[in-house]
Amino acid sequence: MYFRYLYGIFVGTLTILAVILLGVKGITALALLAFRPLIMRWKKMHTDERELSLFYKTNSITLGVIIFLIILMYFTVGQNAKDLFTPYWLTIFAASAVAIQGVVGLILLRLK
Repeated sequence: MYFRYLYGIFVGTLTILAVILLGVKGITALALLAFRPLIMRWKKMHTDERELSLFYKTNSITLGVIIFLIILMYFTVGQNAKDLFTPYWLTIFAASAVAIQGVVGLILLRLK
């Protein structure tokens, strides 16, 4: 289970850096998420019900954190957000969501 969340943090951070440094070509780093099921099958990592419920809880908390960040950005930046958002803001935001999911998952694993 740690692998799933550490891999998400790694791919999210790598994608953010790749988009900032390479522009449009950096979006392809997000495709590394497609290898996670293959690696988990290759290493014979199977999820049980406890891990599956933790994964669903992680997704719920991640969605809450993302909504909170969107509202926070709206009220702090306001309508003058043109300087803040690059042309690749959606990709950076998606990669941030993957990284946030990894961080929330690791925190929940530490608490249990």
